[in-house]
Amino acid sequence: MDRSLIRRLGAVPVVAAMLSVAACSTGVSASGDGGGAASEPAKSSKVTKAADLRIAFFSSGENNTYLQAGIAAVKETAKAAGASVDVFDGKFDAQVQYNQVQSAITSGKYNAFVLEANDGNLLCNIITKTAANAGILVSVINQPLCDRALGSGDDLWSPGTVTTVAGQTADLYLDWVKAVERENPDGGSVAAIMGTSLSTNSINFKNALAQLVKDNPKFKVVSQQYTDYTTPKASAAVQTILQANPKLDIVMSNYSGMTVGVTAGVKAAGRQKSVKVYDMGGDDWALKAVKSGSLAGTVILLPKQEGAQGVKALIDTAEGRTVPHFIDLNKTQTLPGGSVFVTPADVDDYSAEY
Repeated sequence: MDRSLIRRLGAVPVVAAMLSVAACSTGVSASGDGGGAASEPAKSSKVTKAADLRIAFFSSGENNTYLQAGIAAVKETAKAAGASVDVFDGKFDAQVQYNQVQSAITSGKYNAFVLEANDGNLLCNIITKTAANAGILVSVINQPLCDRALGSGDDLWSPGTVTTVAGQTADLYLDWVKAVERENPDGGSVAAIMGTSLSTNSINFKNALAQLVKDNPKFKVVSQQYTDYTTPKASAAVQTILQANPKLDIVMSNYSGMTVGVTAGVKAAGRQKSVKVYDMGGDDWALKAVKSGSLAGTVILLPKQEGAQGVKALIDTAEGRTVPHFIDLNKTQTLPGGSVFVTPADVDDYSAEY
């Protein structure tokens, strides 16, 4: 696969900027232009060191290994810094998570959030205005807020928050789809197995596939199935797709936990020789599957770095350090060849985070 987009840049500073606004009890701002260089960190009379942080971590859910790895990293990073953290299971339910955020703000118990949104648009105002005006520092991880899913770089950051930490950006999905296109010059029919419909990752995936079809008429997207990121739902979805599409060429799945079910379904249908499966996730199972030939390729995701950097952003802001608006996970770790893309030719060079 082409590695030209993602280069080894080493570790970047871990924290993003806070904004300036009047009338906030801790000096946290709800204003800003959302782009350019990092602004000065918030000046807080209440939070001046890591040990002052009382963090609420709003996880999208808790039912898969990606999320569990992120939760563990948040806890470990906070503990090491002397900060406290409570974890809230969003259960992949946008309203459940909204209610959790609302209750946390009302309680007055927390002065910092790490947020992994189930619906970034639903949470936009309550995070960027209500939480910001309450003096709560917020790190957004995995998925941007406020209809910024298709943005790039600093455009993924929302004023009123400290930073956005993400790897599964629109740019990454476009590059992933282009790489699959190059590996299949004759084109073909493509099916997509996705997570929840409101997820930014699903939005980015759909956008990339639409661009593929627009740019190359040799490709046709025959099915796009939403799931709850679990193996059983993905397995059921791919079985239905295979029955309806006897000439299917490619399945793309954007989470390894789902891809397990996809490869099982393809094998059960006896079509592992005719259907290529591409994964995004890069967990331990996926790397082994690329090595064995069950997967045509995978994309490394970094849930531990995602959670850890979300917390470190809060720590640095609390302690007065200036930070970037956007932290790109695809540029935060030295990866083989400087790329998150894993092929059978180089799979032995990679290790998984979860």
